[in-house]
Amino acid sequence: MLKQRFLSALLVIPLVLAVTWAGGYFFLLAVMAIAFLAYREFSRLAVLSQAAVAHIFPAASFAILLAAKFFGKEGLFAALVTFFLLAHIFWVVAFPADFRRLLLLVWGEFYLSGLLSFFILLRDLENGLMYVVALLFTVWASDSGAYFCGIAFGRHKLLPAVSPKKSVEGAVAGLVFGSVCLALLAPALRMTRLAGALAGLVLSLAGQAGDLAESAFKRWADTKDSGHFLPGHGGVLDRIDSLLFAAPLAYAIFSFFS
Repeated sequence: MLKQRFLSALLVIPLVLAVTWAGGYFFLLAVMAIAFLAYREFSRLAVLSQAAVAHIFPAASFAILLAAKFFGKEGLFAALVTFFLLAHIFWVVAFPADFRRLLLLVWGEFYLSGLLSFFILLRDLENGLMYVVALLFTVWASDSGAYFCGIAFGRHKLLPAVSPKKSVEGAVAGLVFGSVCLALLAPALRMTRLAGALAGLVLSLAGQAGDLAESAFKRWADTKDSGHFLPGHGGVLDRIDSLLFAAPLAYAIFSFFS
């Protein structure tokens, strides 16, 4: 398992960094592809098999991501509100359709496309390349620190009902690794070391919350992995869950310093 994780990371990380460096429409298309793959996993876990839902979700996802790209945060807000209203109007017209599907659909759209949009907003900032790289490295460092230190030193369970293998020791190590990583990158981000360390702590905490949130969703769906996209890493959702929660905070923090 560890060998598979290492080999997959060795292949994927350079590709992610290359697309991030390219920026522009390459980055947009990459985020849209991730949104589509994540949507497929989400729809399977949430059992969103209804034909109308299968068409609404990806179309709305692409519209929201495009709005973020071409109209910024104001466009993202408008697109999310418009989707929320149209989805409810559709369900009223389709009554007596199951409203639990509506709740899952709306939540999933905000969870996936809404949060992924912040990668586009972040990349389009001045110095956006470094901001996205810093976000990626901080969350990856936090995840790796939590994983390896949890294996080596984990004794106390964090939330066993949600994620049995996660430990308090691993979570604390993740916070430290994330904080140190962003402190080291701080000068390239126009931040002091202290500000970088504090920002890294916040992003690491958000990333761990995102990881636990997706774990709870998988528990609810009674499955171990969201999919089988990467050997040793699970599905796309398993790889981006931490980043999804950290991205909006990264945008808020780095926008302040940009």
